[in-house]
Amino acid sequence: MDRKIAEFVFGGYRLAVDVEVVRAYYASRDENWITCECDGCRNFAQAVETLPQAVRDFFETLGLDVEKPGELMYYQGTPSTLSGGGWYHLVGRILAGDTPPGATELFPAGWYQLCDGFSVAFKSQCDLLPDDFPAPAIQMEFEHRMPWVLKEANPYIYE
Repeated sequence: MDRKIAEFVFGGYRLAVDVEVVRAYYASRDENWITCECDGCRNFAQAVETLPQAVRDFFETLGLDVEKPGELMYYQGTPSTLSGGGWYHLVGRILAGDTPPGATELFPAGWYQLCDGFSVAFKSQCDLLPDDFPAPAIQMEFEHRMPWVLKEANPYIYE
């Protein structure tokens, strides 16, 4: 089977992504990807529904399922928002903008802003890559500020 590789330019990044293989991989996994029961992960699982259409369209273009992150983490909150980050995996290569091996600065091409409160960056080194993920793989990291949607108070508010 011939693989159709799509090229994308996002800010300082140029990527070659096999969108159909990415889409098929995520579609074939019906299990709940967010298994952590911490307040931040429970909030993300619900707040992801509130993401702007531009972010949802970006994920769709790459074949990603926004509800299936590889990892999530949280930094700081307010009573109505929570900032954090995480990553997703893609099948493809970074053609320009990658972090060179041994570099002390991650993401020299910078963060690509999708909208206010949601940015992405890419690297070739993958963390927590599932054993069955198709090769070659790259990692899309993201930073977000999302609404706090849980009924309980946001515990990520640090004075």
